[in-house]
Amino acid sequence: MSFPLKPLNFRQALSMTISAHYSGVNMLNQAQSMATTAAKDIQQSSLGSPSTVGQIPEVKGSAPTGSNSPIDASIDLIQAKTYNQAGANVIRRADEMTGTLLNMKV
Repeated sequence: MSFPLKPLNFRQALSMTISAHYSGVNMLNQAQSMATTAAKDIQQSSLGSPSTVGQIPEVKGSAPTGSNSPIDASIDLIQAKTYNQAGANVIRRADEMTGTLLNMKV
């Protein structure tokens, strides 16, 4: 059984674009927060703690583990970049949809 799609009225469609803009901005804010945290983690791991400076790790060649690992922070930066791109695409598409709606209404 198929249900016919009801056409949206102008207000409903405009409300959807505003919601899409809001979602896109939230994604950009999340990306900024993730990037800031990752940058702080990288800075902290590069400074090192005074007790570990000059010490040789037990297992040679092992990656640092913990919340401030530069590898984890780098992965978080890449994820933040992806969130940023996705948020920008959501906003771009919502802008296109808003433009289309305005062209239809006029």
